[in-house]
Amino acid sequence: MRFLLTLFALLTYITQGSAQVNQYRIEGKLENYAQDSIFLGYYHSDKQYLFDTAVVEDGHFVIEGTDTLHDGVYLIVMPPDNKYFQIIINGEREFSFSGDVNALESSLKFDGSKDNTLFYENLAYIGGKRTEAATLNEQLAAATSPEEKEAVQDKIDGLNDEVMMFQKGIVEKNPETLTAALIKSGFRIDIPEFEGTEEEIKLQQYKYYKKHYFDYVDLSDNRLIRSPQHVLYDKVTYYLTKLTPQHPDSIITSIDYLLPKLEGDEENYKIFLIKFLNDYAASKIVGMDAVYVHLALNYYAKGKAPWVEESQLNKIIANARDAEGTLIGKIAPNFTVQLRDSTDISLHDINSPYTVLVFFAHNCGHCKETMPELNELYPDLKQKGIEVMAVCTKVGSDEPPCWEFVDEFNLEGWINASDKTGGRSFMHSLFNIKKTPKLLVLDENKKILSKELSPEQLLQYFDQALKEEASTN
Repeated sequence: MRFLLTLFALLTYITQGSAQVNQYRIEGKLENYAQDSIFLGYYHSDKQYLFDTAVVEDGHFVIEGTDTLHDGVYLIVMPPDNKYFQIIINGEREFSFSGDVNALESSLKFDGSKDNTLFYENLAYIGGKRTEAATLNEQLAAATSPEEKEAVQDKIDGLNDEVMMFQKGIVEKNPETLTAALIKSGFRIDIPEFEGTEEEIKLQQYKYYKKHYFDYVDLSDNRLIRSPQHVLYDKVTYYLTKLTPQHPDSIITSIDYLLPKLEGDEENYKIFLIKFLNDYAASKIVGMDAVYVHLALNYYAKGKAPWVEESQLNKIIANARDAEGTLIGKIAPNFTVQLRDSTDISLHDINSPYTVLVFFAHNCGHCKETMPELNELYPDLKQKGIEVMAVCTKVGSDEPPCWEFVDEFNLEGWINASDKTGGRSFMHSLFNIKKTPKLLVLDENKKILSKELSPEQLLQYFDQALKEEASTN
């Protein structure tokens, strides 16, 4: 018996997919159950939902109806404290079970459901072996000699082998069952022996583990997205956030590996494509906008998200195209603005090993904090060979106060500029300026190295970058 960790959403979550619309009838008889109602819930992605309810008389109840009932792992939820136990829906829509609330895992018996019978046979077997394992672990902790420890460890290894053989037997004899798919998802990946230095061995082990991470999980199995989240949802998330280096190019490669495998099921694919897009649209990590742009232009813009309404689709694609020009690694667009005396100056004319390009507005509250902080760092930056070009984003009649801002905060040391031509620099579209301040770090060729850094982060960035540059020279 388990307890719900989160509150159920009191709604029915209906999605398109491998749904089956037909009559379902689940009859239960629970000894020592005193409540007058019981609920049917289910898993979806990383959440749990209620689906149906039934009246209980003397522990007996029937949950039935004609509705959209997907294959997956369901929950029999018992108020008032939301204790629950799991049942399997996998083709079988009419079955019954009985058990004692005080010992559910060991007492539950099913009639008319092979999958549930297998599921609880496995739980009972694992429960017994877990007791044996606990005893052996106590013996291992108490062992005093190497020989004694080795003997106990051999028994533990043998016990693990017994469990694996038992579960492999279930999978081999019942491959069509959801129980088999759930058991397989927990199989360990056996990593072969590798040769080389310790570092080389660890690298080979990592590569092998990552390559074979989904050997026992079918990413296109819709039943698994409707199972406890560790079965599929968490595995995909772990692969992307833990097994994949957190660099945009590496993440893009992993996403392009995952999505075709998920595409075998429309719903699984849809869930994760939406999740990936939203996660990287909201990411606060510098450079991750490249992942959003990739997803928008290579999936959404190419008709691979047909469920999105046209207006929303156009917005997603437009946002990506706006952001594309200022992704890290791109050459910053050249543009021409004016100095205080109306002399033209172009970004690419600045001759400096590094340039910090910062856009600000004179009426921006955050700019009034950030620009003076950056100004305090400028002498140190200048000494390191780093130039700062500060460009006010206001145009037309709103442009003259830009220079009042410069005077008020004594920002005369670096290059100050504004667009005195009424907007013909096109800086807003070229640099996707939707809020200020907006800061980019450029190399001598005006390639974008980083962006969206605070003054403190900027100093840390250059300390590390110049240190690495010195070590390679």
